[in-house]
Amino acid sequence: MAGPVRRDRAARSARRAAVTLVGVAIMTLPGGCQLPSSSLLDVHMKDDQRAAAKGRWDAVRGSVKLQLAEEHFKAERLDEAEKSLKEAMALAPHDSQAQVLLARIRLEQGRLGEAREAIDLATMMRPDDAQAQFLAGMVAQRYGELPTAYEHYTHAASIAPHESSYLLAQAEVLVALDKPTDALELIEPRLADFDRDVALRLLAARITRLLGLREPCIGYVREAVRLSDNDPAIATELGLTLVWAGRLAEAVDVLAPIVDRAKRVEIIRDEDADAKRRNKKKDATVAPSTVHALARAYMKTDRNAEAMKVLRRAMHDCPEDPIAWRLYAHAAVSAGDLERASEALQVLRGRAAMTSETWLLAGYVALRRGDVPGARDAARKAVALEDGLAEAHFLLGEASEALGQVSAARTAYENALRRDPDLTVAERRLAALSMGASLLGTDSNTGCDDRTGDVEP
Repeated sequence: MAGPVRRDRAARSARRAAVTLVGVAIMTLPGGCQLPSSSLLDVHMKDDQRAAAKGRWDAVRGSVKLQLAEEHFKAERLDEAEKSLKEAMALAPHDSQAQVLLARIRLEQGRLGEAREAIDLATMMRPDDAQAQFLAGMVAQRYGELPTAYEHYTHAASIAPHESSYLLAQAEVLVALDKPTDALELIEPRLADFDRDVALRLLAARITRLLGLREPCIGYVREAVRLSDNDPAIATELGLTLVWAGRLAEAVDVLAPIVDRAKRVEIIRDEDADAKRRNKKKDATVAPSTVHALARAYMKTDRNAEAMKVLRRAMHDCPEDPIAWRLYAHAAVSAGDLERASEALQVLRGRAAMTSETWLLAGYVALRRGDVPGARDAARKAVALEDGLAEAHFLLGEASEALGQVSAARTAYENALRRDPDLTVAERRLAALSMGASLLGTDSNTGCDDRTGDVEP
């Protein structure tokens, strides 16, 4: 048995050696079957197959690069986003989404012309791309081409009817085109489709405010507050809306806790507001305008001391805010605190921040303190700044009458009545002058007490 086995092994070894020699011979033949130095695809595919496979592979790589560029863009790393996008576009030059992202980057960079070129190319590649149509609308809106912007937004909304931002953009353009009623008619039937959308309700509230519809406006803002889990910024908007609607006690209930919680009063710029939203420091600061609104609500409900208290915070944290000083002077006059009113008015004079209304307040303070010439001068300055201010003409009449200038007083009272026929105190003064009996001294505070509540800084 050993002999046959050894012979079989020797035969197999000889066959393997022969195959090896043949292979070496073939590989060394000139022009023979030597394999080219190429990829496996080149070996097994024809030219058109290779091109198609390479295209598919480049598209995959391009998609990965595009996703990376998107991530950089979302993180506001525009340089890195642009670098990755260029790589993506080199691999997949016909990808419309790359052109869309390029347009978004150019918009952020303020390069509007290049943004338009990119988005025009994207819409040519894919006319039914909703995002491309939306961005085309944004670019047109930046150029002030509102009808064109509306067409693009409408197209986007028809492609993606369940995307609320497209509906929102449509309505905003209609408002800009001075068609608020059309905008409201567009939004209201769709609110049920977007039952958790805060932005749509805030826009509906702003449109109803434009149209003077108080109750619907308040209702929309309340709903936005509820949907946003009492977001302080939206709650503030509710408070401001309530002040506008004359619901002053409710406005105080909303605004007072917001102002009390704030650590400081601060002018919040748009970029700061974005940073605060990202950092979730919504209660850290409050805008001066919110304090102003709360103070006005206090003043109109005869809570002048509380108005002065909140305004002192604004004056301390934002000393350059002239409105806080004007409101403070107004509240002080209404509260009968002439000393503090005079101090606030002196600050405004020093900063050249006087208005017709604050000159009117200064005149009332001077008159109450017995400085009649000062009252007359302040009234003249108020009239010079705003001739239509009836109260200023009335004050000028009071001061002129006190100085014995009857003709000037009569003219001033007549001017006051021409500007406000309902100013009955001016009628009484005119009647008294006609009878030759001055009422000054017996009714010297009537104009001030009756009218200062209507003066706004």
